[in-house]
Amino acid sequence: MHDDRVTIRPASPREAEVIASMWDEAGEWLKAQDVNQWQYPANREKIARDIDLVHAYVARRDGEYLGTITVDEFADPEFWLPNDAPSSALYAHRMIVRRAAEIPALGTALLDWASEKAALLGKAWLRVDAWKTNAKLGGYYESQGFEHVRTVDLPHRNSGALYQRPAGSIRGGGPRYLALEVPRFDENGNPEWGWSSEA
Repeated sequence: MHDDRVTIRPASPREAEVIASMWDEAGEWLKAQDVNQWQYPANREKIARDIDLVHAYVARRDGEYLGTITVDEFADPEFWLPNDAPSSALYAHRMIVRRAAEIPALGTALLDWASEKAALLGKAWLRVDAWKTNAKLGGYYESQGFEHVRTVDLPHRNSGALYQRPAGSIRGGGPRYLALEVPRFDENGNPEWGWSSEA
């Protein structure tokens, strides 16, 4: 029986260039929309670090890469203040859905997965800091159940529009997904257990 679920799993070191390519593709698309977000080469050092820390995830189905999302517990101190209880949240970064994927509401599924993960970690919130000048992105997050906390306008930062939604809240409507966790990879970038290389 064919499994039509999207698999969301940690990225392996050998997939760093896949994520970088998705980042660059997103930047080109944003440029075509007259949005100045991500108009610089993908930060491969950051991608490699996030993969090593098991913070970077990829979404696949039928062998095709559909998107990526990074989640961690880092609360940027320039944005999130002590009164925000920074440790009470999981933070999502660099969510990218490939335009070629053509899977409706894949972003919804990625955010639902991140929200579920936040709850499993005992967090109260799933949070994002979005590009300040990308109003459509802010509207998208609000459509996904996030509330606008505030916008921190620092001249040296492009991000700063802060949003959060309760951990464990599920919007639904996206594709079904199978969430897999992998503790580590071997020296060749192959998973040692937890998921099939064909996932």
